[in-house]
Amino acid sequence: MRMPRLGITARTRAGRRVPPPSGLGFPFADYPLAFRQRVGRYLCDLKPEAYATAALAGPSYFVDIATGNDGNAGTSWGAAVKSIFVATQLGNAGGVPFNVAVKAGVYPRANGFTNSGPMVIPTQPAAYRAVGGRVTCWAGGDLGWPGSPDGTYGNCYAVARSNVTAVLDLAHANSFGEPGELARVADAASCNATAGSWAQVGGTLYVHRADGAAPTNANTRVLLVVDAFALDGTAKSVYLEGFDFQGGANGGVFVQGAVTRSLVFVDCSARYAGGPSHLYDGFRIFDTTGLVVLVRCIAASNAKDGFNFHWGQGGTPALHHLTVDCRAYGNGCYESQSNNGLTSHDGLVGIDVGGIYHDNFGANVVSNGASRLWCLGTEARDSLGDGLRGGSIAPVDFNIQETAIFWLERTKSSGSARSLVAGDTSTLHVRSHRAGEGQVQTAAVGAVIAAY
Repeated sequence: MRMPRLGITARTRAGRRVPPPSGLGFPFADYPLAFRQRVGRYLCDLKPEAYATAALAGPSYFVDIATGNDGNAGTSWGAAVKSIFVATQLGNAGGVPFNVAVKAGVYPRANGFTNSGPMVIPTQPAAYRAVGGRVTCWAGGDLGWPGSPDGTYGNCYAVARSNVTAVLDLAHANSFGEPGELARVADAASCNATAGSWAQVGGTLYVHRADGAAPTNANTRVLLVVDAFALDGTAKSVYLEGFDFQGGANGGVFVQGAVTRSLVFVDCSARYAGGPSHLYDGFRIFDTTGLVVLVRCIAASNAKDGFNFHWGQGGTPALHHLTVDCRAYGNGCYESQSNNGLTSHDGLVGIDVGGIYHDNFGANVVSNGASRLWCLGTEARDSLGDGLRGGSIAPVDFNIQETAIFWLERTKSSGSARSLVAGDTSTLHVRSHRAGEGQVQTAAVGAVIAAY
């Protein structure tokens, strides 16, 4: 396992042990995690693979987009399959926990987890690992772009394609150094008049690139109203390492169903999830009973939140979340309001170690309901608020509402108008929090911001 720059201890446990705050309510008896402070940062005694031992010890299947064939047995690199979903089908058929090695490359939906349709669910505990570099899974497929402009709208190129949710410019980066999005406009005439735009007219997609170039599959990627990675209540425990998801109408990584399992994501990302008609999150985790772990994951440029955790089953929530060295930025596209980097709801209990949350169109880190969140060394900065999205939330870094509770330990904030906001009857405990110059903190009548 690669350990550089991790908030995870490997061979050594040196450092000051940091006890959890009283009242957090995290089930450490079930998940014996420990936290330490060393050389100005926080570490977690965590080995992610420990939550996938059965899958990693099971039979192995191999996927290679470049050389594989879906008619192969998939049991070696020499007999690799081409599509990830085929490896899942082979593993399911074996009836025991299994693991899948996926060769680095770019996998369209026809060769990803979804078989150009619904997600092929792993019905056994499963582990998927990228090999030799990153694996990109995107919610779309190559198009037959024309070589010449449209006969009526001469600045546009028209191609047969419906159900489009976003169009990416692979040749020009956004402010985060990642592919930028073209703007959606109402019709072909507007697209013709607007450089850097696209329009859906019935079953025809019109694209007007900002550089005036003809769209190709090398410079333009079209995301569809389909899933990228989605688990329901029939899925077992899943371990995922080294995957980048682009698109996903219901969330880049969408999990639902109150089944007991562990979900572990290491070095994964979710970008461009949702769309103008589907305002959803990068990592959208609902109702799972058990532990959800995200290590060094990135959620960026999604329609709504970066990391979003919910419980809708009533009673005492049984989902517990741990994020380690994760980042979320640029979330809250289109007309979505109150968009966060990290947010939990409905009484969930979670821990964030060393996360960085910035440039989101809403508060960067948020909890509401009766949720509780312990932040160790978390940094939140440069919130954009949601005024540009038609909302009323001012730029704020850490924000709690209703009866939620935060414990902020050696956290940092900067760049936003407000460092800390406690609304309703919430409680925000701070220990050595460092706010940026000029930042203010506010507490509603009945709410508390106090040292602990």
